[in-house]
Amino acid sequence: MIVRGVVEDGLIPSEKIVRITTADGRQEEVAVSASQVRDSGLEAQIIGSEDDKVLIELPRESSSGRWRVWIHKDQVLVPA
Repeated sequence: MIVRGVVEDGLIPSEKIVRITTADGRQEEVAVSASQVRDSGLEAQIIGSEDDKVLIELPRESSSGRWRVWIHKDQVLVPA
C-alpha cells in the first residue's frame, strides 16, 4: 500500500525523508530508502482499520519513535 506524504531528499542520495500526517493532525517523519517511495508516497502495511482511519506500520521507525500510526483512509493512494 502507498501512503500519501511529503517527500524530501535525505542525507545521502539513496535516502528520502517522508512526512506523513496522522489522523490526529501530527506530523511523523520517516527516513527510508528511495526505493520505498512511490507516487509521492511511502510504502507501508495496513494493520487495522476503524471508521475512516487505518492503522499502518511504517517500514522504519519514525523520528518520534513510532512504528505504527493512525491515518485517514483518504491518505491511501494505492490500496492493499
